[in-house]
Amino acid sequence: MRTQISRRTVATAAVVAAFAALAPTATADQYFHTSHADLTPVGSASLRSGFVNDVHTNGVRIAAQERYQLNGAQPNTTYAVSLVISFVDSTCAAPDLVFPTASFTTNAGGNGEAGFTFYQSSPPPPPNPQTVYIRWVVSSGGVPQYQTGCIPVVIGV
Repeated sequence: MRTQISRRTVATAAVVAAFAALAPTATADQYFHTSHADLTPVGSASLRSGFVNDVHTNGVRIAAQERYQLNGAQPNTTYAVSLVISFVDSTCAAPDLVFPTASFTTNAGGNGEAGFTFYQSSPPPPPNPQTVYIRWVVSSGGVPQYQTGCIPVVIGV
């Protein structure tokens, strides 16, 4: 009986693997893979860890969802998140646009999080898809406290 169970298990696993291999792949990450960008302190700002997750869904209604998280930052402090966007500068040194997205307040331990959803409106002008360069900046009182590196992001797909 043990041999029968093992054969069934192997047969079931083989069928599942075959369906997985034949199933069409999702297109959400076809052009832009989900990004996990670490936040680093600007100057002497305290931070145990922090990150930005950028997920492009390529959906009919939602184009992208972002999550922002700080751990061990300044306690009970309100932060604002902005995308510093450059259309051609891969260093983000010469931004073309600053787009504010979310604000949040850390708790007594300096932990806080927020999110922002970009809804699909219309594709960007040609070429489509296009790559832009984004640095996420987290500020308090208008002063940058944390930022990511300059990340190439494919949009419009």
